[in-house]
Amino acid sequence: MGPALRSLAVGVLLGTLVLAATLDRRTASADHYPCHVPNYGFGFDTYEYEDYVSVYNEMIELVSAGVAVPPPYQLPSGEWVDLSYPGLESGPRGARQPRDRTATVPPSLYKAMVWIESGWAHAAGSVPYGGVGPVITAVDCGYGLGQITTGMGHLASPPALDIRVPSARQAIIGTHPLFNLAEGIRIFADKWNSAPELRPVAGTGDPAALEDWYYAVWSYNGFAFVNHPLNPAKNPLRGEVWHCNDPNAPGFGSFGWGDYTYQEKVYGCLRYPPVPKGQSYPPPLSPGSPSHPPASAELAIGDRAVVRADGQCLNVRPSPGGNPPITCLPEGTLVTIVGGPQEANGVTWWEVSAGPVRGWSAGQYLVKVQQPAADAPVNPEGRMWPPQTVSMPSVAVPAVAAAFAPTAYDACTRTAAECAAMDFPTTIPELGISTHRDTAAPPAPSRAAAYLGNPQLQVIGERSVTLQVTATSSTAAAVTVRNAGSGIGPFRVRTSAAWLIARHPNDPPGRVVDGSVAIGKDLPVVVSANPRATQTGADSVLEIRIDPKVLPPNATSGTVLIEPLLGNLQPFTITVTVQRTGAASGPPQFPFKRVVPNVTAEGSP
Repeated sequence: MGPALRSLAVGVLLGTLVLAATLDRRTASADHYPCHVPNYGFGFDTYEYEDYVSVYNEMIELVSAGVAVPPPYQLPSGEWVDLSYPGLESGPRGARQPRDRTATVPPSLYKAMVWIESGWAHAAGSVPYGGVGPVITAVDCGYGLGQITTGMGHLASPPALDIRVPSARQAIIGTHPLFNLAEGIRIFADKWNSAPELRPVAGTGDPAALEDWYYAVWSYNGFAFVNHPLNPAKNPLRGEVWHCNDPNAPGFGSFGWGDYTYQEKVYGCLRYPPVPKGQSYPPPLSPGSPSHPPASAELAIGDRAVVRADGQCLNVRPSPGGNPPITCLPEGTLVTIVGGPQEANGVTWWEVSAGPVRGWSAGQYLVKVQQPAADAPVNPEGRMWPPQTVSMPSVAVPAVAAAFAPTAYDACTRTAAECAAMDFPTTIPELGISTHRDTAAPPAPSRAAAYLGNPQLQVIGERSVTLQVTATSSTAAAVTVRNAGSGIGPFRVRTSAAWLIARHPNDPPGRVVDGSVAIGKDLPVVVSANPRATQTGADSVLEIRIDPKVLPPNATSGTVLIEPLLGNLQPFTITVTVQRTGAASGPPQFPFKRVVPNVTAEGSP
């Protein structure tokens, strides 16, 4: 993994994925709109940690334990920011216990969910790890690591403060990774707590049992039939869980992303955790030797193999030892053995095929894909979190088969009171079926302070500016937001009218900044990926402009409000005076109204 490696989601296609935290059908509302023109979502910036593996591991452990974010607090505007942990109910149907904040979400389970949702990326693909830029936003307006959609609607008020004006809560979820993960845990906990009134109960409803979260995992993606394990569109030979792109896991090379339900994907990545992006998967463990991988098995025609070249690429040649090479396959490339072996120059050569590429490679750099049994131990070497043992529901068990009968599902989706028929046992001692606990150690609550920091935002620039506007353009006023404290300093930008916008100087046309971050000097920021260059901290540089297309003829002034969301909460107000030069008028158009409460702008609608 190179230091400037980009946030490429392995096995995750955000453009086609039915993304997380989507409201269930029975509660769907105008909270969700497509995230493209004309209904594009909020313009949020964020910071992507370069050491994302260790940082996001610890963040998820903190939010899962409910100790990551501050208690509810109020902004000077009167808005509350509340992402506090709701606690979990427990117990079976008929003996459910009230919510308990000491009952926590299994962190490894949510780690797998975040991988499915975003590939552990909080920023968009244009932003290098360690950099600052737009938050990753899906086509359904799912934001950030948890791909949060619930409560993030931008064309309805609420949840937005006004149309296209984010609430403070929306803005901090979209800009700060810790708060984004905390909101994902809140949603996940709500899915758990929706049983037994609105959802079936798996097992005894024990929050510590990974298997008992089955219906909550299903519901996180929407309790829809597409995720039913007996959905006839899913190949019944696919196996228990998705392989999570591990070439040594059952099903790899035969079944892909679309063959599995959402919960099979999540539990699959729980069982076969990914490796950091750009790294190679470890070989399977030897039977009876849980800590040492075996030597590579003998290759044969028809085998699948993975390139293992010590981080380098592997040449594919036109013939055994022939030159020049056809291409060079990256470390981790999956190939099929189609010919060989042949000896040349003291090397054993195999003919390989990888997509359109076909040629000869040195066998010493090819490792046979050996798919173990589903219950075989998983080699933990190099993975992003420790593999977890988990039992999936088996329809070979009559009680489970009855729970997953399509008629039981249909009844549950029609009338919540009938969901009891979908309850199924996760522990059956006589069949050797039992539940499993997360092996992750509890986090140290004090570590949350390291990610919250102590942001102290300053706004550098004139508090009163005059902008000249013509029929097609306007001048700009520069404003710099600086974090004189530490950590990530999130802030929101609001304007008093749609014709007044804030953006970054190099933003593409049409993008506006609704929320951004200023980074303290305690954090390194990657400013160039290739060649890699870093600096300590980063200011957020904004320009304030007028959009002549929506400027009404009688508008003479407006207001821009920059509001810190963490640390010092004192807002900054910038007054803008309009100075027309030429025919800067025309019929007023107001596709959206961006309103600062209690602030009026002359001529605004």
